[in-house]
Amino acid sequence: MQSDKEHPEQTLPRIVIDAMGSDYGPEQIVAGIRLALETETHRIAKLFIAGNEAILNPILKQNGLSEHPLLEIIHTDQVIDMDEKPMQTLKHKKESSMFKAIDLIKQGQAEAVLSCGNTGSLMAGSTLKLRTIPGVTRPALASVIPTRTHRFILMDVGANPNSTAQNLVHNAILGSHFAKAVLKIDSPRVGLLTIGTEEGKGNELVHKAHEILKQLTDIRLNYSGLIEGFDLFAGKVDVVVCDGFVGNILLKTCESLFLELKDFLKEQFSKNWLRRLGALASQGVFKTMREQFSPDKFSGAPLLGLNGWVFKSHGSSKAGAIAGAINMCLNCLDVYDLKTVVSDVAYANERINTIEEVHE
Repeated sequence: MQSDKEHPEQTLPRIVIDAMGSDYGPEQIVAGIRLALETETHRIAKLFIAGNEAILNPILKQNGLSEHPLLEIIHTDQVIDMDEKPMQTLKHKKESSMFKAIDLIKQGQAEAVLSCGNTGSLMAGSTLKLRTIPGVTRPALASVIPTRTHRFILMDVGANPNSTAQNLVHNAILGSHFAKAVLKIDSPRVGLLTIGTEEGKGNELVHKAHEILKQLTDIRLNYSGLIEGFDLFAGKVDVVVCDGFVGNILLKTCESLFLELKDFLKEQFSKNWLRRLGALASQGVFKTMREQFSPDKFSGAPLLGLNGWVFKSHGSSKAGAIAGAINMCLNCLDVYDLKTVVSDVAYANERINTIEEVHE
C-alpha cells in the first residue's frame, strides 16, 4: 500500500457509486462506503454518490457520513429497475443514477463507476457513453473466481455472447493485465477454454483464437494453451478466456453450486444432535472455507476495454462486498497500465491481419 507521499493528492482517483440500483436499496451501499472509508480514505480524492438526496441524506447520517469531506451526492430522481430493457432505459432513463454516474467519467470528473444495478443497462450505457479503447471492438466482463488454493480471472462472463476470434484474443490481453493488477501476478498464465486439451478440440472460433494466441508470446502474454473444465480449479492457469455465452453460464453454475453445497451442509449438520456436535467441532474448518470462498474481497466485476473503469457488483451485494469492490477498483486504478494494454492490442491486431492475409 502506498503512502500519501508516494501517491500525491493530485493523482488520487475520483470514484462515483450508483447508490440506487441494488436489491437491498442504498442502505447496504452506504454501509459499504463507510467500511471502505475506514481503511481507504488516503487513496481517494473524491467519492460521488449518485441517487436521490432525500433518501440518501438520512442514511448517510445514520452511518456518520453526512459531513464527510470526500463525499458528494449527485442528485437524481430516476432509478433503473432490474427488469427494464437496456434500450428502453437509454431512451427514457437518461437522468437515472446509473447513467449520471457514467456521465461523470465521460465529463472527466471521475475515473471509475461502481453499480449493483441492471447489468444490461450498465453495459449498454457504458459502451455507448465511454466507447472502447483503440483497437478493441467489444468490451468484456471479468470476474474473479475463488478456488481451494488460489483465484483466477474468468472472462468474458456475459458482455459479449457472440464473440469473434479477435474478441477472444482481446479478452486474453485484457484479462492478463487485469490479473496483474488484482491478483498481483507478474506473468499470469492464460488458458483458452474448450472441450478438450488436444489440438483440434473445440469449434472453429476456438481453433482460430488458439492459433493467434500461440503467436503472441512476444507481447508479454503468457499463453498456456487450451484448457477444459477439469482444469479450472486445478491451478493450471490464472486467466480463463471464453466467449460471454459460455462464461455467463459457467459463472452462474459455479455460484449456484456453491450455494447448493452450503445449504446441503447446513441441512445435514442440523439433522440430529450428533451431527450438530460435529458441526460445532468443525467451526474452524467452516470459517476458513467461508474466508477462502467469500466473494466480498473481489466482488466488483470490471467491464474491461472501455475508456474508463466501470465495475458491476451483484444486485444482492451487502456492505462487505461493496467495500471489497471499492478496494479492487482502487487497486486497478493504481496498477493497471492502459498504455501497455493499448500497445499490446494494436500488436495483436496486426498479427491477426497478417494471419488472415496468409489464409486468403
